[in-house]
This record gives sequence, structure tokens and C-alpha cells, in this order.
Amino acid sequence: MIEQEFRILDVLSKEIGNTMSIRQIAGKIQTMYGTGDYKNIYAAIKEMEKKKTIVLEHAGKSSIARLNFENYLIIDLLAEMELRKKQDFLIEKQEMQMLMMEIDTLLHSVPFVKSISLMNPERNAKLNKAELMFHLKNPNRKLMETKIEINAIMNSLQRMHNIRIDHLMLEDDMFLDLLKSNENNPIKEMLHSKIAALYPQGFWMSIRGEVLRGSKIIAEEIETSPAKIADEDLIFNLARFGYTELGPKIKQGRFICIEYIVTAILFQNDARRMDAIPIILAKNSKKTSYDLLLFLVRRYGFEGKILGILRALRNMIAHGMAEIDEPIRLLEAMKIEEIKADKRSMREKLRLYNVT
Repeated sequence: MIEQEFRILDVLSKEIGNTMSIRQIAGKIQTMYGTGDYKNIYAAIKEMEKKKTIVLEHAGKSSIARLNFENYLIIDLLAEMELRKKQDFLIEKQEMQMLMMEIDTLLHSVPFVKSISLMNPERNAKLNKAELMFHLKNPNRKLMETKIEINAIMNSLQRMHNIRIDHLMLEDDMFLDLLKSNENNPIKEMLHSKIAALYPQGFWMSIRGEVLRGSKIIAEEIETSPAKIADEDLIFNLARFGYTELGPKIKQGRFICIEYIVTAILFQNDARRMDAIPIILAKNSKKTSYDLLLFLVRRYGFEGKILGILRALRNMIAHGMAEIDEPIRLLEAMKIEEIKADKRSMREKLRLYNVT
């Protein structure tokens, strides 16, 4: 793969779903790589069009480029791009080579793993940490054991290498649902900064299938910080998820996933707002990705609090909350020390919002 082709694929894969003119692609390449001649980029794009790697569509005086997922060979090209990015990263960050080698070795025989991605590798390496997304095949009765095994392996590697490892485990359907969502969420945001380091064909095959089915996937460049979510956005999304606060006027805000909203409330540690967590989880249990929620609470150190909330919620609601059995079991397997929830306040609020 020639250098210009690699850079063009890198830009288009980060901007999947966003319209990109040739001039905008050239601008991105200049920003990302510090150099990029428009004429050379234009010529490379035209050549890639001939190879049916990308599709060009006219919009006024501009030509809009997008990845051609109808061409099966695009998967191998994207995989080659990911492996090149992985190699470049590991050459620069040699201390990560042993960790990645051991992850590859230890996870090679673990069933149901479709791909493994490094999330924000450059930033995290500077902080002596790694964030990994395990993209798993869709559920079956043995998937829970696979998740427990992955947890154990990651905990062991964290101790061995004296590096913090946060990992996210997502089944294929949920991975794609989050990519298609109209809400800000970590999976749409990771497309700009991830490296599909192991089994990248599996990562891109899932996306290809969804695009060919006509789904709209739009990458988000700016990462959401739960600690900095604006209060009006928090109030707006709480109302969306079935919890309306007395007093504040609800204004249109950004659509933000429930997992970010729960984490934002945990950051605030406001007793009144904490009461909202069990209510919105109970009302949206089937829509919540508990794997994503566990990843976020582990990232920010709220595992004990969420375990206390989930256990109390499971005891109070007899029906319709089976989804929280798995995250409770995963947290218990990790030997998380529970921080007890205020059960009396929780029970009163659940009754007030007609949840119990």
C-alpha cells in the first residue's frame, strides 16, 4: 500500500459517515501528518476510484469521497491500514510491545473474540495505561464464561506489567447498535482514535455488513467527558430516560447515551441526582449496554457504587431486570467491594416514578 493510499484510507475510516470532499481530505492529511500536496492526493484518490476502493460523488463543484464497502477487497485494505498503524505505534512505544504480544498469545484460544482494538493508544500510553475493546461474537450460553476469562487475563496482565488496563467487552449486535445510535457514545467517538490491533478484518466486516444493509454510521471526533456534561444536557437526557426533575426547565440538548449520563451523575455525587440512576436504569434496562457502563465506571473508579445500586435494584424489582444479573456477576468476579446504596431513598423514588 503506497503512502498516499494509506493516509486517504486512514482519514476516510476515521470520518466514516461524514461527507468529505477531496479538499477536506487533503486538509485532514496535512493536519494529521504535517504534509500533503493537494495535487498528489487528488491523483491518488482518482486512482483509488479506478480500483473501486472508494466512490466519488459530485456535490456542486466538489467531489465527495467515501469508502466503497461494496468492494469486498476494501476489508483487506482496511486491515492492512490498521496493522500499519499498530506497527507504527509499537515502534514508537516499545514498552507496549510485550503487553500486546501477551494479549495476542493469551487471547488467541479464547472463544467468541471477533476483534481487539486499542482505544486512544497514544494518549493512554503517555498515562501508563491501556484501554482495550473486545469485540465479541453474538451471545450464546458460554459467552459469560468468556467475559469472566477475559477479565481474569486483563487483571493478571495489569499486575504483571504495572500498567492500568481498562477493557470494554461488547457483543457484535450492541457494538453495531452503538455505532448507529443518534446519541453521543464512546463507540462512535472511538473511531477517530482507535487501532483495530488484533483481527482487524472482524472489526471492519461487521461495519461493512451494516453499511451494506443501509444503516447510517457517523463517527464523532470529540470525546465526551462525563464530568463536564452541561447541566442542561443532563436534565434534557434524564427527561428522555424517564426522570424529570422539579424546577429546571427542560431545553433541547445533545442526545447522550444513558451510560454517560449515569457516569456523569456518579461524578457529581449529589444525593438527589443519585436517586435518578436506579429509575432510569429500571425504565431503560433493555436499552442499556451494561458492558459499556461497567467500562465507564471502571475507568473512573465508581465500580463499588454501581455494584451497590445494581444489587439493591435487583432485590427491589422482581420482574424485568434480568439484564443486570450479568454485570453483577462480572463485578463480583472482579472482587469489587460494594458501596451500599441508600435503599430507603431508592425504594421511595422507585414508587414515586411507578417503577416497582
